[in-house]
Parts: sequence; C-alpha cells; structure tokens
Amino acid sequence: MRHIIRGVGAAVLAVSLAATTVACTSSPEGESVAAAAFEGTRVAADPDATGADAARLLVDSAPIAVVSAPDDAAIARAASVAVGLRAPMLTAEKDAGEAVSEELDRLGVERVLRVGDADVPDGSYEVVDAPAGREELEELTGLEFADEQEPAAARVPETVADLDPGEPALLVVGDVPGPEGAEGEPFSALDAAWTEDDAPRVLVHDETSVASVATAVAAGAAVSHLGAPDPRVDGDSVEAVSGADAVLALGPGWGSEDQLRDRVEKARTVPELPGGGQLLFPGRRFVAAYGSPITPALGILGEQGAEESAARVQRLVDEYQPFSPEPVIPAFEIIATVASTSPGPDGNFTNEWPVEEFVPLVEAITDAGGYAVIDLQPGMADMLDQAKLYEDLLKRPNVGLALDPEWKLEPGQQPGAQIGSVDAEEINRVVHWLADLTRETGGPQKLLILHQFNMSMIANREDIDTSRPELAISLHADGHGTPEMKFETWDVLRSGLPSDIWMAWKNFYDEDTPTFTPEQTMDVEPRPWFVSYQ
Repeated sequence: MRHIIRGVGAAVLAVSLAATTVACTSSPEGESVAAAAFEGTRVAADPDATGADAARLLVDSAPIAVVSAPDDAAIARAASVAVGLRAPMLTAEKDAGEAVSEELDRLGVERVLRVGDADVPDGSYEVVDAPAGREELEELTGLEFADEQEPAAARVPETVADLDPGEPALLVVGDVPGPEGAEGEPFSALDAAWTEDDAPRVLVHDETSVASVATAVAAGAAVSHLGAPDPRVDGDSVEAVSGADAVLALGPGWGSEDQLRDRVEKARTVPELPGGGQLLFPGRRFVAAYGSPITPALGILGEQGAEESAARVQRLVDEYQPFSPEPVIPAFEIIATVASTSPGPDGNFTNEWPVEEFVPLVEAITDAGGYAVIDLQPGMADMLDQAKLYEDLLKRPNVGLALDPEWKLEPGQQPGAQIGSVDAEEINRVVHWLADLTRETGGPQKLLILHQFNMSMIANREDIDTSRPELAISLHADGHGTPEMKFETWDVLRSGLPSDIWMAWKNFYDEDTPTFTPEQTMDVEPRPWFVSYQ
C-alpha cells in the first residue's frame, strides 16, 4: 500500500519511511509521496550509538532533526523534543561527527535543534540552540509538555518507547545548558510517517540508543521495549511480532538479520513457556518446592498430594511477586532418582523410580501454569543414562532437568560418606543430548540446573558448554546454615562462573538459621532466577 502525507511547504514535510529502492518525491501540489512499508525483518545495530543506523532504516527524509550532546541529561531532553516534533534524533557522540554530518545531509535537513553542548558539524542547515528553560523550550518548539518525568538514566530507553507524540512529556535527568531565551523561528511538528494500521513493529531494549528509540517513536512506528534483544523473551514480545508484516530491531545484541528472522519465526510458532515466550530468562523467575512424592524426608514436595503441593508453591509465589519486576512462576523440582546406601540390583547405589510416579506432579504444576524439573541423584550411574530414563517427561515444553553432583560416586564410595563430584565432560554429554532433544521436539528453551555447594563438586567447571541456545543453564547454590555461611557459599560459587549461567538459590526450612524471607531472598545480589524450598 502507498500512502500520501500532506504538508504545507518544507517546514511541514512529513518524515517518510525509508525503503531500499524507493525515494521520496514531491508532487506539483506540494504533497510528499512516501514509500510503502517494507516487509520482513531488519536490524540497525547502531554501533556508534548516534542513532544514524536507525534513522537510515526508518526515515527517508525530514526537514528538521534534533541533535543532542552525548550526556544523559541532554539525551533525555532531546528525546522528549524529537518525539513531540516527530523528528529524527541523533546523538553527537565523541568522534562520530562524520556519521552525524552524513546522516543530516542524507535526510535533507534544513534546521537542526541542538540540545546541550552538541558538536554539530557545519552543513547546509540552520542550527538552533534549545533553550535551558522549559517555557522557552516550549515557545521555540511549539510543544506543550503534558508533564515532567524523572526516570533513572538507565530507564530512559524504556521511558521513551512509551512516550506519546500527541501528548509529549519532558524527561528530566539533569540540567542541560542552553540560552536563556528562545532564538529563531518556532519549529512545527511533522506528520507521522505511518498510520497505526501500516506502522512496522520496532523492537528495542535497554542497550538501544535513546536516539534510535526516539526516532522510531517519532516516526509513528509501533515500538516495543523488550527485556532482552530477542523476540522470544516473554509473552509481550511474542505478541508484538505475532502479526507484524515488518519487524525492525534497533540496537546491539539482535544478531544478524537471518538470525532475527529465525527467532521471529520461532516466536510465532514454538509453544510458549509458563508466563509466555520461549526463552526462560530474563523474562521470568521461578519459586519451586523441592522433594519427591516417594517420601517426605527428601523435601516439602513429599509432604502433601500433587494438587496441595501446587497450591502451597503458589502461596510462595504470591509472597515473592511483590519483590520481582519479572513474573514469578510456580515450579516443582522432583527428585526422580534417589541416592541409596545400598547398591541395589544394578549395583549403582541409586533408586530410579519409574516415570509414572511423577506424572501426577508434572500435570498438577502444569495445570497451575508452572514448570517442573526432574532432579537426578546418580550414584554410580552415568548422568546421561539416567536422564534418558525420563525422556518422555523431558519432551514436554515445561519440564527441565537438574543434575546433583553431590550424589555422584566413584567406585568404592557410598552416598553421604563424602561429597560427590562430576567432570564437565559428563555434564556436557547431558547438555548436548538435552539440547538435541529440545530442538527435535520443537519445544521452547529448556532449563538445566547444576547443583553445587562446594567447588570440588564440578571438576573443570569452566569447560561446561553453555553455547547451546536450546538450554538455559543455572547453577543452584545449595549452601545452608547462617546467612553469613550462605553468602560465603554464594560468593565462592559465583567466582569464575561463565556470565551466561543463571544463578539459583535454595532456602532450607530446617537447616537454615533462620530461613530467609521472600524479601531477603530477592535482596540477594545478583537476584536469583530460581529459588527452591527444601
């Protein structure tokens, strides 16, 4: 579809959508003819943080632009004005003058509104300095700011994504230098490049430059701020791309356009996790009841029936939710193989209970909108061999796996007589099998928990393969005792841990003195993504 944006002279020419092969032309009547919105997926990584990449992708031409100094206060104010004027925004980052100059020339800008001490290169455009005072700024821009907001600097991208050009707000992060009065002819707001019906979907996140976000909002795009640069991160991101003909991702971290295209397709087709989306983190946190239906001696999960356990963990979730910005999801961590002091018929010092024993628990937590984790205490058995026993359960989209090296034995050892250990090589065999299973079944990302409370429990931990995108690997710190003891264990386990392993925490009702409250648990740094109760 082609659409026409009407204007009166150069001062009100509409910002027009960029397309790779279509230029903006003017009709004899002075109308601006914009290109049709393109389909598919595009990425503007914006490596210099000027916003020029996004402007090239989003805007074909504009008579005015806003250029800010690279400090937080100027950037926030410039974004406020750019959105209100529906004008593209650039940030004059250090050593990026050429990129800014080239983009202003490409846009055909006639007037630049400079915010703060921005180094605006010389060009064929007029440069007007934004005044320091709010009233003078409103006089120069012709805007009436509905209110003032004072977001933290780190929250400005998200705040800008939520701005409404029809009701502009002034974002205040600090003082911005400028002249005392309004100098020059007032600016006039432009028309949006798109209507609500034909606007492309634009994805941004916390690391997207504010200039990029502001340009997208100003142009009339449907902008969604995500918790991570991936359209599968949560239910909102899935909804954002589900019906979009064009998906444009701005900022670093999205990968190539082919990778983004694949992720968008998976967001649209792969079953979602409890809480929405197909990636486990950072879109949610879990609170779990730990134990086995075989006996209450192993944890709280065996102290009542399946439905009662689901209700019990939901009460915990309700206590945690006020302290988590992410949705908190109920979970069960079900001990499926239990280490034994007796070698048993197969001589492996572990009791491997049949799948049927755990189906009621898995179905109960599924009905409660939650997640189940199958926990293995392998004894002398190979961890991969044990994991394969529960393949039917692990094929389910809301069932993950936990490995507990404490109960991994060498010949001649017995459970409880020493702390067990496992090498990263054995863990990696489980990693690849579980990742392959997840890919083959077409499910969402699957959780793999590694239990640890002593560094000796996982040999060559740095060699654990975290590269498989089908899995989210979590290190579960199982330390108990006083708060000082638990924090000491927590800090030791985090030392040298790969950055893409997610931390988990355990609260003990009997062994902790005292048991942490939900608020205390969520105050742990870094805040745990998975909390279990034993």
